[in-house]
Amino acid sequence: MHNHGVHQLSSSWNREMDRKVKKPMLMVLAFALAAAMLAISGCTVTGSPRARLGCYATSTPGTRFIGEKGLGRHNYGNALFEGNGIAYTCRGGHIDVTHLRISADYTKYLYTQTRKHLLRNDKELNFKLNVEPSTYYVRLEYPPGWNLLDRKYKEQIAHDVALELSQHFAFTMSVWHEILTWFGFKTMAFIPEQPSAFSWEDLYSNLLGTIVAAKAIEDEGHSFDSAMTIALHRELEYLGIQSSKTAWQAAENMRGKWFTGNLFVEMKQRNFDIGIDDGLITPLIVPGICDDDDPISYPIPILDKFFRYGFNMTFEVEPKEWEKAQILNIVYRNGEKKKRLEPDKDIPTVVEYIRKRVKARGWNDGLTGGIPKTPLKVAQK
Repeated sequence: MHNHGVHQLSSSWNREMDRKVKKPMLMVLAFALAAAMLAISGCTVTGSPRARLGCYATSTPGTRFIGEKGLGRHNYGNALFEGNGIAYTCRGGHIDVTHLRISADYTKYLYTQTRKHLLRNDKELNFKLNVEPSTYYVRLEYPPGWNLLDRKYKEQIAHDVALELSQHFAFTMSVWHEILTWFGFKTMAFIPEQPSAFSWEDLYSNLLGTIVAAKAIEDEGHSFDSAMTIALHRELEYLGIQSSKTAWQAAENMRGKWFTGNLFVEMKQRNFDIGIDDGLITPLIVPGICDDDDPISYPIPILDKFFRYGFNMTFEVEPKEWEKAQILNIVYRNGEKKKRLEPDKDIPTVVEYIRKRVKARGWNDGLTGGIPKTPLKVAQK
């Protein structure tokens, strides 16, 4: 009887502490997240893509699940009328629509910048992701007689080459972002991002963004925003987009298998498929959600026309984050003091390093084997 009374008193005290401590903590976190969303979801005034706030593909607080009706209209310049969150598709698994849009906008931005540089015969091009200090450096080599080409023919070649390069650059930036966040880089200082680095939907969503953007750029009958809205709806319909309720259920079905936790999430399922083995990225499908659930793989960007037209380039990234030494030391193990990496050659090495650490923690890597120690196929002449 005495022990029962003590237990009741202890339980009441715990509930009271939960009410007094946990609730304010959640309110502070919610306020911080809301402030962050306002800060990074606004307008772009520089012409470069605006930032967007993403979320986990988990059935946990803070994740917004959407269906086709929730997609809204794509908006490069600001957040008006745009719907973002996590969708689920029968043949593409979870799609992070926010990441997809970011990747698409960078493809458009880099297409415009690269085409302009090509037509001006510029030999150098630099760019960066707006939420990271890392800077990318491109040194172009033009085919003989480039300056003598007919203007119309030159513009067509510049279009073809810029379209390939922009997709390659944007996808590379997305993989690099996953690398940085694995080593501790935070877009916003108070929100850790390592738990979501190389999560199961990330790279597939990013790649899909470059593909949809290329279709929108080629659509001469609409503005980029309108063309993106049309192309995104078509692509997700092709993949079999489901309702927001089904998207949540697909995530909830994998609780305990792909992730654990609620406020603090541990990702047990990652996906390190960067297309290096077969040139394709294959999604992870939640079993039992759809009858027709054969995964649809998409090819990573290739530089076919770039090389066929006679171009070449040097492509480097210089990490400037606090985490740079950890990454550089993986590639340069013989005491070399270099500040830059060659993404096409060095990213596979770094990704394999991370993959092994994920496996050592008992998590899944989304692959049947390791990552080959060969350059990305996209860089092959």
